[in-house]
Amino acid sequence: MWSYKVWNIVILILFILLMLLAISSVANLIIKGTLSTIFTGLTIQIINVVFLITIVLIIHILVMENSNPVHTLAWILVLVFVPVLGFVFYLFFGRNWRKNRIFNRKGQRDAGEIRNLLPQSSYRPPRHSVAARLIALMDRNPKAILTTYNQVELIADTRNAFDRICEGIRQAKSHIHLEYFSIANDSTGRTLMQLLLEKRKQGVEIRLIYDDVGSWKLGRKAKLKLRDAGVELAPFMPAWIPFLNSKLNYRNHRKLVIIDGLSAYLGGLNIGDQYLGLDKYFGYWRDSLMVINGEGSLALQSIFLMDWFFVSRKDLLIDQHWDRYLPMEQAKQGIEHPVAVQVLASGPDTDHANILQVYFDAISSAAVFIGITTPYLILNESLLMALKTAAGRGVRVQIVVPGKADHLMVYWASRSYFEELLLAGVEIFIYQKGFMHAKVLIIDNEVLSVGTTNMDLRSFNHNFELNAMIFDESLAVEALAHFTEDLSHSIKLEYEEFRLRSTYKRSLESLFRLFSPLL
Repeated sequence: MWSYKVWNIVILILFILLMLLAISSVANLIIKGTLSTIFTGLTIQIINVVFLITIVLIIHILVMENSNPVHTLAWILVLVFVPVLGFVFYLFFGRNWRKNRIFNRKGQRDAGEIRNLLPQSSYRPPRHSVAARLIALMDRNPKAILTTYNQVELIADTRNAFDRICEGIRQAKSHIHLEYFSIANDSTGRTLMQLLLEKRKQGVEIRLIYDDVGSWKLGRKAKLKLRDAGVELAPFMPAWIPFLNSKLNYRNHRKLVIIDGLSAYLGGLNIGDQYLGLDKYFGYWRDSLMVINGEGSLALQSIFLMDWFFVSRKDLLIDQHWDRYLPMEQAKQGIEHPVAVQVLASGPDTDHANILQVYFDAISSAAVFIGITTPYLILNESLLMALKTAAGRGVRVQIVVPGKADHLMVYWASRSYFEELLLAGVEIFIYQKGFMHAKVLIIDNEVLSVGTTNMDLRSFNHNFELNAMIFDESLAVEALAHFTEDLSHSIKLEYEEFRLRSTYKRSLESLFRLFSPLL
């Protein structure tokens, strides 16, 4: 039986053969003559046969993956009804790289080291609480790090959030570590880069992981300027030749800043004018940022160190540089009212969709209230059923989504879930003040999740994501106050009114929902 990797190599070879045959066919069409015409006709027949074999092989791989039947059937339909484009889309976005050896090696190294870097937490939540249930689940996950001594601050305004990040960078004395999905070379991006250049002149170590696809607006000149100043940059899975790097579909969606290993900034905010509300179309940009001082910053630092090794092959912990990057004793100092924080990482380098499992369990465990803010709402059957069941047993479920679209396909696919959620008793609010980009989950005023994960299949299954679970009632109540403020700027959807939407809108929703497993 051929391995998954061998199957993909065969498909790559067949694709190259198809390209060569197509080029040969075009070249012969240019040449006049009977022999050339016969040769071209034969080439076209060979192309058809090879293409058919390739499609059959891809369908065989999809079936043998034993993936979600909906996901499998969606790809088969794309291949059958849109054969040429569907084939290209599959090569870019369709393959299951959880089984890929590169990601497996990263996952094994992370699992073997992350937990060993930090001391075990002494935090023990009340028995039978939602927190106890979630911690028990995450305890079996090597990429879920529970910490005790933390001071946490929530920031709901993006301008304030960016100012706080810049303030933290100015105070750095040893090193600055950044990991971002999107950085633009605009006024906001240049403000950050100028600040980094100033800190580099002061001798501060600076390392930046940027997603090669998400940060395409950063530009070559800006990256060269940073490198010339001594800033260490590493792209996440470069996509210079997208076909040859077909892991294009798996991106680093994390947004993280760590200052001296003692303070960390985590949330959904990218770096660019758009994310500070300076774009005319989007207007005000609503996002959430979490500032963590204490052991939680060490947990986030350990994940950054693993990611840095993956993208640069440089191990920053050699020569026993533990205290420089993981100052454990300093992290506990000055924490008067400790807050328990569990850092949770997920991505195609893990065997399971870790954050999806935690979200499902949290929603299933809720007894009173579930609050969700998300820019995208594309659910699998388990999450959809969990939300409907929670509402059915009397839990108040409120979801805030944007009223504007930044990705049309995802926008309409998200709306396709509204009717059945509304019918089940879930309350849906359409944000009107600007664009809703915050990724927040509140459970029973007891558990709070803030991070980079959208409530969609791409975040759960394809992207590298990073969340912090907060087990503190006062912070959950504060997050609820921000949530209530969001509701005041939103329009509540009513089931009877929504079900009367036009056939045109229904058609768009239904069409793009078919592709929701692929988005």
